[in-house]
Amino acid sequence: MNASHTEFIESYIDQSNNYSKTKQNDKTVQNNGIHMKQQSVLRYLVLFLSIWIIIPSFYCFDQPVAIYKTLQQLFQEDSTINFDLYFASLYIIYAFGNAFLPLFTGGMRDCHGDRIIMTYIVVIMIIGQLTFTVGVYFKSFLLMILGRLLLGWGIESLLPLWASFLAPFFKNSISIVLSILQLFSQIGLVLSIYLTPIIQKKYNLMTSLISGIAFILFGYILLCLGFLIDKKLENENYLSSYRQLQPSSDIILAEDTKIINKLYFFKFKDFKIFPQMFWLLLAFNSVFYCSIVTLVNVSMYIMASVLFDINNQIEELDIALFWMLGCLSLFIIGPLVQYFTYRRYLIIVSVIIIIIGHIQYLTSPHIGLVILAVGYCLSFVCTWSAIIYIIKMKSFGKAFGLTVGFQNLIFVFMPFLLDIVNRNIMGTFKVLISFSLFALIIAIQILVEDIRCFNILDNKLAPMQFAKINNASNEENNNNDTDLFAEYLEKPQ
Repeated sequence: MNASHTEFIESYIDQSNNYSKTKQNDKTVQNNGIHMKQQSVLRYLVLFLSIWIIIPSFYCFDQPVAIYKTLQQLFQEDSTINFDLYFASLYIIYAFGNAFLPLFTGGMRDCHGDRIIMTYIVVIMIIGQLTFTVGVYFKSFLLMILGRLLLGWGIESLLPLWASFLAPFFKNSISIVLSILQLFSQIGLVLSIYLTPIIQKKYNLMTSLISGIAFILFGYILLCLGFLIDKKLENENYLSSYRQLQPSSDIILAEDTKIINKLYFFKFKDFKIFPQMFWLLLAFNSVFYCSIVTLVNVSMYIMASVLFDINNQIEELDIALFWMLGCLSLFIIGPLVQYFTYRRYLIIVSVIIIIIGHIQYLTSPHIGLVILAVGYCLSFVCTWSAIIYIIKMKSFGKAFGLTVGFQNLIFVFMPFLLDIVNRNIMGTFKVLISFSLFALIIAIQILVEDIRCFNILDNKLAPMQFAKINNASNEENNNNDTDLFAEYLEKPQ
């Protein structure tokens, strides 16, 4: 072996040692940063500032329904357009695009962090709403559909990014934070149905649509203030931690981290090593979501038929208000999930609630809507908070991207499935009950898996208990508690 080969090998070994040391130091800094954020009083201010971006997002989401009659009048002169089909496509395209786009956004989040990707997402939302507005102005369904695609990409990506951004601040009370997220999203829907017609009547149609952009900009300004506080806490943590670890290598560590993150986006092996519990939660969330949201989308037709036996006009605001009434249960659900802790039982309870809601809907739609809203909120808080507990923070983006993508992918096919049963009341009821029963089967599987893993859904996996799974000796268990837990997270069971 010549001198050049020896020098190369020694250089390679030095680089490997530096890389391992860098990863260990960076992990220590990250853990210290999370602890600092959880202990900071400013976290409540960050939550207050960041939540206002949620309302305008969902305000824009349901604006097509709020201006349905106006759009129908605009396009009634064009005999070549099947208005109902084109209008439905505004929501179908929304769901279809979000079967794939949030996964891309999640990968980018894992590379570059929450703040910068959330900024890009807000820009996409504004472009989407603006494109939709221009499409309405020029009576172009193509532009309207394109705008809805972009807006949907932004909204469906914003929710997991928002949850990921707040998770380090509220890891021990994430269920309460997610209940606030769901509550504010429903407030946005109600405001959309209520305010858009009022603004349109007082000013004009274009102003009512542009108001969504103005609300998004206002929400983003407040969000940026939250970003500044988050950045300040991170800077304070990095200065204190790196001075303790390696005072002279701040720049090197930061640059190495950037390189690692850029390469990490292309490592899709995460999908293979997500634990089995994640895939069960993914399947449950998708089936449950389709059972609920599909019913809400056809509520106007079913309620008119049940209440009047004819197609009398049912206002979308009626549906939104009763749904919102059920969502007020989030004031109880958030603390309940957080402190009762047994998510595996609450998930089953949520399915039982929606089955009761579906049955009640056939005789009393308004009460049925309230019950269904309660079940949906309970399921959302349980599943999303559990995902935060069982997935490593560096993979939140991909995990939530898959979660949102799968639920939208299945939802795309629901209108076609309802067409098979001719959208009659009993046919629709049978389809939705079938999905609910399927969700119940998956919920039971989640229960079994959580018992096997000693309550991993509630972040209470005891290392001494987890050692039994690995059949390791007690002495080895006491020395490798963290590694044993990580082994479950990184290996499919």
